[in-house]
Amino acid sequence: MIHFIKIIGLFIVLNTTALSYGQKDYGRILNLPKKNLETKEDNDSYRPFNFNLTVKNMHLWRGYRVTDEAMTAANVYYESKNGKFKAGLWGGVGFAGNYTEFDYYLSYEHNNWTFAIWDINNYTDFPNAKIFNYDRAETSHFIDVSITHRLEQTPLQFSWSTIVQGRDTYINSNGDLRNAFTNYVEASYSIADGKNWNLSAYVGAAFSFVSDANFYGDETGFNNFGLSYTKDLKILDKYTLPLAATVMWNNLQDYGALQIAVDLF
Repeated sequence: MIHFIKIIGLFIVLNTTALSYGQKDYGRILNLPKKNLETKEDNDSYRPFNFNLTVKNMHLWRGYRVTDEAMTAANVYYESKNGKFKAGLWGGVGFAGNYTEFDYYLSYEHNNWTFAIWDINNYTDFPNAKIFNYDRAETSHFIDVSITHRLEQTPLQFSWSTIVQGRDTYINSNGDLRNAFTNYVEASYSIADGKNWNLSAYVGAAFSFVSDANFYGDETGFNNFGLSYTKDLKILDKYTLPLAATVMWNNLQDYGALQIAVDLF
């Protein structure tokens, strides 16, 4: 019962925090899906396959410092002509070779809702893991299913993600290894927005319905909150480099971090 009350409390705080900002009217929200407005030029230049490369001083994800070393992230994907469906491969490698990740993903967007499935395979600490082994006791994979909703009238977004398979486990009272089905919920809000820049705030919390410990920590709680700032850097008036700075605090893990990312192409 106490565990249930804690979860309800998290939802109340998340919604109160988000809705208290909801009266202001700013532009787009940082890194949120945009509506696809097709034009003749868009149709003529449609490319179903594409790729991009990002360089970061470190890698943050849902309150995790996934790696503290500088790294590159490559994304190769297929995108439908209307921009609603995407399927791709995402890979990350640390400059010092201490971090390696290789993921698969699918996503679909419709009427401000986005549904996504990610097979996340960070095998940095699993040197002997086999690529197609999904046994919860041995695998380096975990499968994350998420749903995201972007509000129309305010620059506000909510998301809910659940790990449905893989190395998200706990030991039950019988001593058996079981999936924890960890949930992560997040609210994002655009505080201010300019022509070539954006400042947003976010807060996220993690919990499991079957275990106090979860994938993100040893207890239910807020594990990810901070600010993100993006801007477009012009080079020689011909090229534009999107830059992003994210500051994060995690009170469950008792640390904070600052990530700087540059999209090279």
